Amino acid sequence: MKKYKNIYLIAVVFIILWINFLLSPSSNVKAKEEPRWCPLCGMNLEMYHQTSNRVTFSDGLKVQTCSIFCAAQFYEKRPTEIDRWEVVDYETKGWIDAKKAHWLIGSDIPGVMTAVSKIAFLSREDVPRYQKKHGGTIGTFDDALNRTLSDMGSDRKMIMARVAERAKMGKDLAGEKGCHKCHGEEGKGGSASGWNTSAFSKKMDNRVKIKEAITKGVPGMVGYEGKIDEKDLHSITLYVWSLRTSK
Repeated sequence: MKKYKNIYLIAVVFIILWINFLLSPSSNVKAKEEPRWCPLCGMNLEMYHQTSNRVTFSDGLKVQTCSIFCAAQFYEKRPTEIDRWEVVDYETKGWIDAKKAHWLIGSDIPGVMTAVSKIAFLSREDVPRYQKKHGGTIGTFDDALNRTLSDMGSDRKMIMARVAERAKMGKDLAGEKGCHKCHGEEGKGGSASGWNTSAFSKKMDNRVKIKEAITKGVPGMVGYEGKIDEKDLHSITLYVWSLRTSK
């Protein structure tokens, strides 16, 4: 009887230790959080998840972009240093090998950062179904990348025009949100630093940093996380970016 009692106690202790292990922080590590914004254009990656690309370089650097357009700009700078190129499967919304994906090019599904839509699929069977409904041509990763590179000039002109329009909206929003009270009209400075100074340009050298400053706050300025929606945040960011001394 005593023998069975000892076995019972050992089992209870084991169960308690196992539960504590499962609940401990070290055993409940969350996967690394994905970036919030595209490092080039600053667009929200969750909003543009279905067209997101992820490039891993030979030195371990990994960048996630909103589109193949932004990913191709990294490719242009380091074409021989890419170890892995991933894209989101438009159907399942999961990450897949971009080079093995089946691409639908030029459909009426709106393109991201481009006039010519390019979306990827894991399954070859999914593509004709989308093509029948939305048009376009079926191609390989090389077809999608080459079309992206050949359209880069015209797409940049289109994007610049759109950015200018959003920056105008951002100027009005900055006034409504009270940004000019501290940073001055046209961002020339006031009680807070100006947006058109070389020091600001050096510190805020990409759009993501500007968005982080607005949402998280900086010394002397509260954060606007939860107080401003993504569309308005992006417009204000583009306005502030347009005032920098170097773009």
